[in-house]
Amino acid sequence: MDDLQPGKRVVVRYSLEPGDTHSTSDALGVVNSADDSFVEIDTKRGPIRIARAQIMLVHEVPPAPTKSGRTHEIVSAVDLRRISAAAWLPTDISWLHVENLRNESADDADDFGLLQKGWLLRSSESATRRANSCLPVTDTGMDWEQTLEAVEAWYSARNQPSSIQIYSTDDSSALAPACEGLGPLLSARGYAPSQPVFLLAGSTAEAAAGAAHPGAAAAPGLSIDVSEEPTSTHYAAWTSERDPGSEEAFRGLVEAADPCEFVTAYADHPDGTRSMVASCRIVERSKWGVLTNLVTHPDLRRRGAGRSVVRAAAALLSQRGVRSYLVDVDAGHEASLNLFTSLGATVRHRSWYATRG
Repeated sequence: MDDLQPGKRVVVRYSLEPGDTHSTSDALGVVNSADDSFVEIDTKRGPIRIARAQIMLVHEVPPAPTKSGRTHEIVSAVDLRRISAAAWLPTDISWLHVENLRNESADDADDFGLLQKGWLLRSSESATRRANSCLPVTDTGMDWEQTLEAVEAWYSARNQPSSIQIYSTDDSSALAPACEGLGPLLSARGYAPSQPVFLLAGSTAEAAAGAAHPGAAAAPGLSIDVSEEPTSTHYAAWTSERDPGSEEAFRGLVEAADPCEFVTAYADHPDGTRSMVASCRIVERSKWGVLTNLVTHPDLRRRGAGRSVVRAAAALLSQRGVRSYLVDVDAGHEASLNLFTSLGATVRHRSWYATRG
């Protein structure tokens, strides 16, 4: 059951006794751990351990809302960060939590599952910040200083500088509860913050702006293509924008997520040829669409190609019943910020990458 992956929010129907399909119960919560025999669900009533043989039905559900309103406006900052992170995961990750540290030191460590709570540690040979930083998600069971020392030890073992993605609750500089104790501590230990990155969220139907399917979003002279694999032209465009570091690691980040698709706008020429003018990557996670790798040919910006791609991606998601999407945009990318806000997206919170020099 692919939906029973740690970190996913699910509803599980299970039999109270093995083989009894008449006496059942439901568990709603986040998957803490899963192995071949048991699954642990963290519910409002506390963790519930369910034998796989007794599971009858699994359904993934979106993150729990924090207030009433439209989905993209009410999901918490920490859940938005979870969703964003899940669409851009390197192979080298770990969850920093006191229980996991205890399990690692136990003689029978192989019998323990890694709990998906605490802080998410990410390392990659790519040069992307999101894949080479720690994300505070929930309490680690340790104090702030102990947690930070454990983070630094993890990155030191990989010969990397320690970097932490801190974030606000809303569109302000006030840190979210998962990060609030880090401000003075990071400064005292020599960490320097990056420029802010804005997380914007919006409605897929609103962003599609009337396009019933991806092809209907194409501006005059353009055609839209949706594919499951990027081409060498895509990689050339992405790497011209920034240093990807290890090409192999970057390719792993781009292509590892599933489902993952690439929406591309091509310029159609009179001789029958076409050239790529804009593209983006979309990943579905927790019933949300995550948009990354938006790029437009430098000579063709502000001509509608980027808008066509975003509208097409939104139309594709909306067709599939995905109602909300999110995107991270650097504060300096004014054109991208204007594009998404013009399609109805709003800034939900800010994040910064604090890196130790």
